Amino acid sequence: MKRKIVVLAFLSLFLLVPTSKVHGFTHIDNINDGISVYFLVHLNATQSIEINVTHLYEGDFVLFLFDHRPTESYLELDYSLDSRIFSVAINYSLDDNPYIYYVASETTIHYMQLILLDNGPDTFFLNCDKDLTRYYLPLIPGFHIEIMIVSVLLSIGVIILLKRNRIKA
Repeated sequence: MKRKIVVLAFLSLFLLVPTSKVHGFTHIDNINDGISVYFLVHLNATQSIEINVTHLYEGDFVLFLFDHRPTESYLELDYSLDSRIFSVAINYSLDDNPYIYYVASETTIHYMQLILLDNGPDTFFLNCDKDLTRYYLPLIPGFHIEIMIVSVLLSIGVIILLKRNRIKA
């Protein structure tokens, strides 16, 4: 009887021992040459993020980190990088297995872009110590407001002219 009480007391001590919580994010995907994959994360000032990318085959991956929303992929038609991306990105990695460790200087949303330049298709494994959200850049460029206003005004003008000519006839 004493033995059962001792065992029960010993096992109940395990309930008092805190379990470790591991936060992280893993994303696995297969992409072709010239494809960009985007993620976003909110970071507070002085908060750090660690991103690591590995892959199965011989794909040439690059990883970029932005502190504002990218509006284009900075990828040329021949799948080479536009040189402007290096001045826009706050951190980047061109290694065989891209790796970024970054400490945020201000509280904002940060965006990550992973690009497969060549030797694809390839499967990548993205690991991060923060929870990331997949982000999709629209492939269709936005409408230019000037062109839309001129088009609407021309359309209204044509409709008014057609109605006047119809009324006279």
